[in-house]
Amino acid sequence: MSDFQEFGDPDRFAIAIRWTRDSEPRERRPAAHGWSMGDLKLTVAGNVLTHNRRGKGHQGHVGWYLSPFLDWLASNWVDLLQEEDFSWNERSGAPAVATCRRALNRLIGATDSKGRQQYKDIQDWYLRHAMRSASEGGLFPDLFIRRYADDIELSWSSDPPVFAPEGFAFVAEPGVARFAVEDVARPLLGALDWAATNPPAALEGRDVERWKALSTKISALGKIEASEFERAYVNAHILDEARACLERIGRTELIQEHFTPEQPFLTEFSPAVAMFGGVSPSLGSSDIAHLCQILADHSPGQDTAGLSALVTGRQNAPLGVPHQDGYSFAEDLLGELSLPSDQDWIDIRTIVKDLGIEVVERDLETNSIRGVALAGATVSPTILINTKHIYNTEENGKRFTLAHELCHVIYDRTRARRVTHVSGPWAPPGIERRANAFAAYMLMPRELVMREWQHAKIDREFVSTLARRLHVNESALIEHIYNLDLIDELDRERLRTEFKTH
Repeated sequence: MSDFQEFGDPDRFAIAIRWTRDSEPRERRPAAHGWSMGDLKLTVAGNVLTHNRRGKGHQGHVGWYLSPFLDWLASNWVDLLQEEDFSWNERSGAPAVATCRRALNRLIGATDSKGRQQYKDIQDWYLRHAMRSASEGGLFPDLFIRRYADDIELSWSSDPPVFAPEGFAFVAEPGVARFAVEDVARPLLGALDWAATNPPAALEGRDVERWKALSTKISALGKIEASEFERAYVNAHILDEARACLERIGRTELIQEHFTPEQPFLTEFSPAVAMFGGVSPSLGSSDIAHLCQILADHSPGQDTAGLSALVTGRQNAPLGVPHQDGYSFAEDLLGELSLPSDQDWIDIRTIVKDLGIEVVERDLETNSIRGVALAGATVSPTILINTKHIYNTEENGKRFTLAHELCHVIYDRTRARRVTHVSGPWAPPGIERRANAFAAYMLMPRELVMREWQHAKIDREFVSTLARRLHVNESALIEHIYNLDLIDELDRERLRTEFKTH
């Protein structure tokens, strides 16, 4: 038996494979992939996902036919590394292993045509991103791989495979990890290249042709064009319109990717592609042109000294529990800014202005975009407020949007310290929920709330008075004081009813 060929860093992501001999005669093995018996070991953040036990026996790898897995990697290469969106409406922000399983279970028994189509779409997404879809009966771990902004999300459960032998179990606890694209893509590419250039021993007859066909598919990864990766992240219509618009104004560098055959993956999207990844697939031509022009008008640029100092150490913050993280980030930033001090409310417009962030208010045609955040090494700091959005029709809503986008500007940078983010229902839900929590605490810090709280009667009049004092909407205040554990669920429902916010 040969030694494992290992690729990657076990502290991040590593894959180890080797061919082994099959004791079964060839005629009793699967015709298509029975030539490819081997061992596979996967390690994520030091956790060996393939570590399994059966009774008292333990081993760190799984053994089975590897060609279905290798073919799955090569066939779904673009989607695995670039497709972020789910094929269903998902608001939870939970990792793929949880959301996909839940969506499948919810619709598996659907009898209406819409439900059956949704189930098919979810199943197709599962086939592209779930490792077990390529197991062909093997005992593979329940691992999902997908793009997440400028990272790759790896999420897994400890569930045993269907029809696993009695007593079989994977040892690794369920988890999720997000790494730079290169940390995952390069090890996978290394494993594929090794399999394509090192055939199993003693291949004969049609098995030689089967291995050559797999090798040809793997070699073709270097011929994929950058546009294919972009289209897995952005709607093709929007991508084409944005490229045409940027060509008309002579700013094609804003949608050009750094891509080579030796690196068939995009570690970071161009500013325009990153921005349009969070918009509605039905976004109209005029709004696409408008967003392209705003991006062009603020590029090139860079952060102000004050903003750069705040961003240092805070950019690209890992996503934990969105609500808790958002509150923690806002509390930390308020402390850095020595607020609220003797102020009765948080003047978010002055904070943004002092950081050198330009605020632009525009009446876009769409009402799906709430705001846009631009900042970083190649973009001057800017926040766009879409006055067509329902939350931005009055000043209190605009203040919330400013605070929301400020969170993106400071905490949601790419690995190149840049942010070109559109806020709306098509943006990653976890990141959006974190920014909402940040905005709530930023505008309504506990200190200011508690100044008015002592001995107060929590009724409609009190909530209205406090909301006016803090310059926020009553509905936002009700949710916030509930999240601060100042009222219970019964009080929240009572106040929601009184203000008709439920």
